[in-house]
Amino acid sequence: MGMFSWLDCKSQNQIAVHRRRKSYVLVPQEFGGGHIEEKCYRGYGEFGGHDVYELVLDWNRDDIPRILDRVGEWKGKIDTENLRRFYDGEEITCPKRHLGIDIACSDEDNARLRYPIKITHDPDAVYEWCAPSMTDPYQGM
Repeated sequence: MGMFSWLDCKSQNQIAVHRRRKSYVLVPQEFGGGHIEEKCYRGYGEFGGHDVYELVLDWNRDDIPRILDRVGEWKGKIDTENLRRFYDGEEITCPKRHLGIDIACSDEDNARLRYPIKITHDPDAVYEWCAPSMTDPYQGM
């Protein structure tokens, strides 16, 4: 499992790794709104028992045909076969997390999504009012 760190979607400050400071993955209103709280982010993409890359894949499931039609615009390599299988509700041959990483790992790819990853230290932040989180060039250190 790789290390992942982001900049706060509101302040652009680091979501620091291994520091006892609460952070929040914002949830789109369409999926219930609010946030998922993490008390001490460890750097592996897990917030409050949820994998942020699995969440972003689930949130963008309905847009997978658009992603597949425009796959050449994505920076990273996309496992198109498994992404199509996931969309069709078929069994995939890789961890679901890997497909989320495929579609959202780079800043440009994340921002291109209908529901990008948005992480903040502000418990009152609202998903729809925030920009996508950018990757932290210092990886939370």
